[in-house]
Amino acid sequence: MCFGTSSGKLSQLAHYGPIGAIILIIWITISGYHCLIQWFPPDIKDPLSIINFLIYWIWPVVIFYNYFRAIFVGPGFVPKGWRPANKEHEKYLQYCNVCDGFKAPRAHHCKKCGRCVMKLDHHCPWINTCTGHFNHANFCWFMFYAIFGCTHALLMLCPCIYRALFAQYYIYARIKNVPIIHFTFTGLISCILSIGLALGVIFAVGFLLVVQLRSIMRNQTGIESWILRKARDRDYRRVKTFIYPYDLGFKQNLRQVFDWAQTFNVIGDGLTWPVCDGADEYALTREQLDQKRDKRQRTVRYEVVKSYKGSFITLSYGLRTCICIPCTDETRIPLEKGDYVLVTRWERCWMYGERVSANEMNNKKDDTNKPDKRQHRARGWFPRCCAYEAFKIEDLWSGKLDPNSDIVAAQFANFGPEGYDDVEEEGNNNVQNEDNHVEEIIPTTTTSTPSKKLKQRKVRQEN
Repeated sequence: MCFGTSSGKLSQLAHYGPIGAIILIIWITISGYHCLIQWFPPDIKDPLSIINFLIYWIWPVVIFYNYFRAIFVGPGFVPKGWRPANKEHEKYLQYCNVCDGFKAPRAHHCKKCGRCVMKLDHHCPWINTCTGHFNHANFCWFMFYAIFGCTHALLMLCPCIYRALFAQYYIYARIKNVPIIHFTFTGLISCILSIGLALGVIFAVGFLLVVQLRSIMRNQTGIESWILRKARDRDYRRVKTFIYPYDLGFKQNLRQVFDWAQTFNVIGDGLTWPVCDGADEYALTREQLDQKRDKRQRTVRYEVVKSYKGSFITLSYGLRTCICIPCTDETRIPLEKGDYVLVTRWERCWMYGERVSANEMNNKKDDTNKPDKRQHRARGWFPRCCAYEAFKIEDLWSGKLDPNSDIVAAQFANFGPEGYDDVEEEGNNNVQNEDNHVEEIIPTTTTSTPSKKLKQRKVRQEN
């Protein structure tokens, strides 16, 4: 977990991200200043030099101001144990077992921060916290000023290094009114390195700023863009296409983050959100619940046949497994022989899933008459060679597996992905609400047998 995430304490800076970012800003600033005082020093007789000097030092001030506000203000966390005011609305929201409360609309749980974050866009290691509702504006302003500050530093660094390298020419040609630049070897290397760092910041941060502004103009976070993309793929099942509820138009979308009419900051408390015509505040959360039901249907149960310690060096599992690693910062889960994994993502040599330990399986068999209280399960990547597919839906449809067997029961009920309830969709309830222009699917808890669930799934596949 991050140190003091958005706690307002100085320990928030005790992380490689803030330390690296602060050193980078100071390095480029000092190197540029060293060139500025030799090539274009402030002179009372030259107003332009005074203006250039002042502007140069304004950049680090506004950069650090927005940077530290993005860190210490934080994205805003949903209070632990939060529930909507209307209890009837709880069925439209996801429940977070870690925070022991419901996730507010547009909120998502961050594993690194350990909290549900309001309007989570992404977790940024450079500020050691998430980019969310309350610090989104400061994060964008920080990137904006960083680009201009590095550009100004480049304008000081490049001419100085050029004239320092060709100083002998200016001396030999006796060119007057041109300052002679002198560098020590260490100073020259430092300035050349600063040019490379400044260029890297301009291109990398510039690209990220474009991505962020594009998301703000659409009023979509990175996570919501992914949800919307999957919702478009599911439109063929609906009578009407899914309407993204938070797109208020270009101008209003920008104002949600940069409120130029009042505080130049975000609008709202992060728990309730204005929506467009034809949608309601829980349209996106209902879509998420439907997508997770679809995810449950395509979850495959694998049995672990080879232990894995969760290490990043996996040469013992094969050279291809060691080279073809997943390009993500998601965790890797340790596995023990005899465990089961509920897999939802597949790569050539790796799989992503949710671990179900052998002890949990034994406890479920012993406590079949007790209410099901699922524990928090580890999720992450593991080598594909460590597990094999214990349940194939094709074998069930072809009759090779008994629909009432323990394996089928475990796949459909006992060992479902964490956070899912055993639900059944009633065919007559899958209707379009003409008043709210949204599709409502009303889940009801059932105790149906696996064979009955299989028939229901076949009907849905045929439809």
